[in-house]
Amino acid sequence: MKSMTDIIFTDTSALIALLNKKDQYHPEATAILKAILKKNSSLLITTHIFAETVTRIERRISPKKAVEAGSLIRKNEKIRIVTPDESSIEHAWQIYQKYQDQRFSFVDCISFATMKEMGLSKAFAFDKHFKIMGFDSP
Repeated sequence: MKSMTDIIFTDTSALIALLNKKDQYHPEATAILKAILKKNSSLLITTHIFAETVTRIERRISPKKAVEAGSLIRKNEKIRIVTPDESSIEHAWQIYQKYQDQRFSFVDCISFATMKEMGLSKAFAFDKHFKIMGFDSP
């Protein structure tokens, strides 16, 4: 079993950058992913990140590309998808209320809660909110 230091939480912003060659962060995302895989680390996302990613691709590109992206994510052995439980959602709600001034999305707050509960410290993200919450880049 992998230690928590071998697991990198991955945000929608990173998945979109990896999947969309036209994304401004695509070259950087590709380089980061190569470094993560070279260390034999794996990626972790929540079902909320999965839903947000597929929805954004469907809206910005096409439904066909969204299905392709979702299939790639679901079949990738290096990506683990977890479903936050009720206590994680409650923890996320507490974060959301506490940090209203930061304008975190609720999906961000679910990510933060999941990371804290799982003891994860690194986030593969192009969203500054992860740094604000004290998480490091991979």
